[in-house]
Amino acid sequence: MEHPLWLLVPWLVFAVGMGLKAWKVTRLINRQMRRSTWGTERYRAELERSWQRNQSVR
Repeated sequence: MEHPLWLLVPWLVFAVGMGLKAWKVTRLINRQMRRSTWGTERYRAELERSWQRNQSVR
């Protein structure tokens, strides 16, 4: 390990692994949203109501 760039290899592996994990989780969420009986509009409305409740508490 004479060259200092070899120190970047573990970080690169970590970054690629985390990117793949995030992609898989995002795919899973999107797939579940499509199958959901709620639908995206109802889910969005619920998130907005939750956000407004949290804003009024502060």
